Amino acid sequence: MARTAALALAFLALTAGPAQATTFAVVVVPGFTLADLDRAAGLGAVGLLNPGAGPETSAALAEASLVRGEVRNSLRGGAPGGPPLVALETGQLGSAGGPALYVGLPEGGLQPNDRRYPILVVGPGYEGLLTSESTRIPGLVSIADVASTALDRDGALGSEPADDAAGELLALDERIDENNDARLPATILVCALVLLLALVQPAAAVPGLAAALAANLALGLAGVSGLWTVLAVLGLATALGGPLLARLLRAPLALGFTLTAVVGAYLLALGLDGPSVALSPFGPTQNSRYYGLSNLLETLLLVPALAGAALLHLSLGWAAFAVAALLAFVTVAGNRFGADGGGAVVLATGLAVLAVLLAGGSRRALAVAVAAGLALALGLVVIDAATGGSSHVTRALEGGPAGLAGDLAERVELSWQRATSAWGAALAVAALLAVFIALAVRTLRRPVPLGERAVPLALAAALVASLVVNDSPVDVLLVGVTCYVAVEAGMLPTRWRVFSSSPSPFWPSWRQAAAARRRPPPSPRP
Repeated sequence: MARTAALALAFLALTAGPAQATTFAVVVVPGFTLADLDRAAGLGAVGLLNPGAGPETSAALAEASLVRGEVRNSLRGGAPGGPPLVALETGQLGSAGGPALYVGLPEGGLQPNDRRYPILVVGPGYEGLLTSESTRIPGLVSIADVASTALDRDGALGSEPADDAAGELLALDERIDENNDARLPATILVCALVLLLALVQPAAAVPGLAAALAANLALGLAGVSGLWTVLAVLGLATALGGPLLARLLRAPLALGFTLTAVVGAYLLALGLDGPSVALSPFGPTQNSRYYGLSNLLETLLLVPALAGAALLHLSLGWAAFAVAALLAFVTVAGNRFGADGGGAVVLATGLAVLAVLLAGGSRRALAVAVAAGLALALGLVVIDAATGGSSHVTRALEGGPAGLAGDLAERVELSWQRATSAWGAALAVAALLAVFIALAVRTLRRPVPLGERAVPLALAAALVASLVVNDSPVDVLLVGVTCYVAVEAGMLPTRWRVFSSSPSPFWPSWRQAAAARRRPPPSPRP
């Protein structure tokens, strides 16, 4: 019997693929849960392990990702390919008798990818909280990090001291769950309030978005994630902050400077305390994207980026436009900051269209400017990578044109899968897309010079680019339509003046429209 078992194990070892010699053993611990973190923390460095990418995971998908050091989004179907890099053992904590990674994994078939599992690294120098270059959030680990650590390769896990590692991990796990629970209702609330402001007080719509962005950043910095607190803070900031800022910021320069300052605040926070943005209510979901800006945040930041640059250009000229544009681009695309490759394309497209329309250029100039903007964006990302920046953006560049094309194809595939994965999502995407197209066509048909419609048209171009290069169509369209209505309602076509009480010629409020209907027609002149 023993001989038969030995032969079976040998056969499995031969058919499993060329697993390489490891510095650390990799041990899967059945039943290893977050309740065991206290005991594990006394043996080495501990963390929360994300078992996969996308909305679903399973035991088979998690093991395939672990042994290959690669994660494949569940929306794309199947497990990552290639030969295994490490061999797995099954045991208990401490059973390896030497340096080892002990991991808990999902059990069973397909299930929601909304849980994190404990990971323990026992070895010289490992104590406290695990740190990961993949997540940039102390204590949070991607399953792709396990193979790199076992093989002692670039990207291996590190650690940092912690007085109560288990307590900090449990608090982090709770915060991630609370943010994920609050994200959709908070987004819907902010969008509804901004649309209401666009109807009843058009000038307050854009400042309302800026106030919501500032409140989101404040919640992230304060570490607040409870649902009702998040809804209260974001709701009050939008509903009260929008009208207040509209009253205080009547001059284009004041509003432009404030909008640009919001973008600058995100840049500062990303540089000094990146996890505060990543763990804000509008931050990434922490199951496929961890650090930097989410597609939701990137879309919201388009308004202060584009409107701020346009208003500063009106008041101070092209030099101010260039400064505001560069600030926004570094915030969104910088590898040490937002690290959003799709956002770089989106922002470059929007800023290029905005510059040409403000300058009164032709359609040919528009095409040239978009191409030049994309080339400049690529150049800035390359410079960032050459000076030491590293992220998934730079890794896509390492593959050359073929790597970029493959990355774009994957994003398009994921976008399609997200849009069609459920009938509810498909219906929402179709409805929002129809509204967006109708709004953009209406703007194009208005009898106003293109230069006076520069901000909404530039935003429309950026949203079209986002639908192509980003993989979150519902977020992009829901927030994008709201942003478009706010910009069209609040930005007047006459020398970029901002009304504080007068009606917007784009979107008159219902009270102003009713008053106009009651007003008697002027008597004809003799």
